[in-house]
Amino acid sequence: MFLIDKIPVKTIKKIEEDIEKNDLGKARDRLHGLISTFPNELDLRRKLGDIYFALKYPSMAGRYWYLEKNKSPEMVKACIQFEKSMGNDPIRIGRAIKFKGDSEILKRLQLDQVISPIQNKVKENLLEEPEDPFKDKVVIFGCFSIIILTIIFALIGVYALFNWIF
Repeated sequence: MFLIDKIPVKTIKKIEEDIEKNDLGKARDRLHGLISTFPNELDLRRKLGDIYFALKYPSMAGRYWYLEKNKSPEMVKACIQFEKSMGNDPIRIGRAIKFKGDSEILKRLQLDQVISPIQNKVKENLLEEPEDPFKDKVVIFGCFSIIILTIIFALIGVYALFNWIF
């Protein structure tokens, strides 16, 4: 049983009921939704890792256990398998972890067990500031501008053609 102050108790009870009914797929889906809503709650990630492990997906379990502070031997094996599935590439591992929470949590997180030499590189990768979102907005604005200008020029061309013919 896990209790987290901010998360609605009703949702947690539904997850626990799903686990008791052995409906792990539904519990997994609910936990994915909660993680996206409450990204700072690392306990949710641990619970989701437990469910993936019960569903016989150890590399997926390792993905969600990766930020766990005190790992059991099964967790360490799953994390190593997750790293191998990502080609031991710290950038790919960091993207796959999909941690969207507060970077202060990662700074305070001192992983007791070093499971592999790339673990610290992954943590550094997660702590890096994301690229400037302004660049993405400029690219999107530019693409929409080109599309709108193309439509305007096409309409002007059709109008000019009709004036020439009639």
